[in-house]
Formats: sequence, structure tokens, C-alpha cells
Amino acid sequence: MFDEPYRWVEAVSQRREYIEEQLHRSSPVIAASVKEGIVCFTFYKRIPKVYEIYDGIAMGAIGHPADIESLRMMLLNAAHMEGFQRSPKDVTLNRLLLFSLSPRLKNAFEEVGASPMLVRSLFFETGKTMDADRLMTVDFDGNIEEGSCVQIIAGSSAVKDRIQERLGVRKGQISTLNDILPDLLDAYVYGIHENPDLGLDPEGNLIEPSKKTQTIRRLFEENAPNACLLDRQKGSLLPVSLSSLIKELPE
Repeated sequence: MFDEPYRWVEAVSQRREYIEEQLHRSSPVIAASVKEGIVCFTFYKRIPKVYEIYDGIAMGAIGHPADIESLRMMLLNAAHMEGFQRSPKDVTLNRLLLFSLSPRLKNAFEEVGASPMLVRSLFFETGKTMDADRLMTVDFDGNIEEGSCVQIIAGSSAVKDRIQERLGVRKGQISTLNDILPDLLDAYVYGIHENPDLGLDPEGNLIEPSKKTQTIRRLFEENAPNACLLDRQKGSLLPVSLSSLIKELPE
């Protein structure tokens, strides 16, 4: 009887290792505030990873498609119920995550007798200005982390760290959509390669453009881009074309 708490702790630890292993190879998702709104950037093989939840609120996610869809539908229903019963202005990202999503994920993670939710998600909500934008990540255990300007979810902390390193600190910088897209693509490519042969010197400067070009072209050939803009004025999620990034690559 006395060792039951220790068995529970061990079981939770094993669940964490299992989920981390399942998410390890997931393609990262990057969200960044820009003058026009919030841009979300990733690639996928079969199922898109970026979804609209409500006016001015959207999400990106990695993990098992069934779990992602389950959470997406739950948040859609919660948002529209809140908007119907109270007011559309009462539908905020903070309320959706704190009162709907986080408790459900926490319970699913700690209930060792049931299947866990294999999902790691990123949420973003536009404000009137870039400073008022909200970007938050929610892990599979319900833990919420809020950042400013840029937020990233990835299958491992190493991939996330490489993307953050490549993007640098963007706090206080005002970027437009067209300005930031090349930086997001560069950081994404840099992040997904553990030992990247991208024609860079030890300081990260590009010295062999042909190698990086080949890697980027292969990325577009093997995956579909999933770039969207949560428009600050319209409050809706709009697709973003990346064709210009391909055209600008050297032959």
C-alpha cells in the first residue's frame, strides 16, 4: 500500500519518455509576430498542422492526427459556446487554454490507466499591435508557456534550441511578412538538421550557397509547406505562398 505513490510516479515518468519518443521526429512549427499579424510556418507530409479556432485565434500542433483533431474540435466547441453564451469579446486565448485545454491534457497525462494525448501545441492570438499579440505553447502534460514575438514547438528541445539560436532575439523588432519568411525558412532548415551540411562556417555564415540550396529544394520536393497569416485586421487565418522563396534560390 505504501509504495503505490512511487509506482504512480514511475508510471508517469515512463509515460513522459514514451510521449517524447513518439513526438521526436515531428516537424517543428514556428509562430512569429509581424506587422500584418502573426505568421505560422511549418512543413508537413500528409496532414496540415495549422488551424483556425476563432476570430483572431489559431493553433499549430504536432503529434498524433487523431489527438490533434480531438483537441481542435474541443476548442472549437468551447470557443463558440463561450461566444454564444457570453460575448465574442469574451472568447480569449487565455480562457480557452487555462479552463478548457490545460486541465484536459493534465488529466489525460496523469491518468496512467488510459491512453495519453500525443500532442504538443502552439496557440496565437492577435492584438491591436504586435506588443499585444499572445503566443503560447501547451505541452502534452498541460503545462503552458507564454513567449513574446516568437514561439516554437518541436519534437525535441535540441531542435527548438537550434531554431531559436538561428532566429536570434527578435523582441522589439518590427518585421513585415515578406521580410521574415526567409528567416523562418532558414531557421527551420537549420533546426531540423542535427549535423547540417548547409555550406556554413563554424560561426554560421553561409560560404557554400549550393549546399544550402540543394537542401531547401529537397525540403520542398518531399514536403508541403504550411504557412499561414493570422491577419491582424480581418482576424482570420490566410494561406501564405512560399513560391517566391523558391524563385529566389540560386540555380
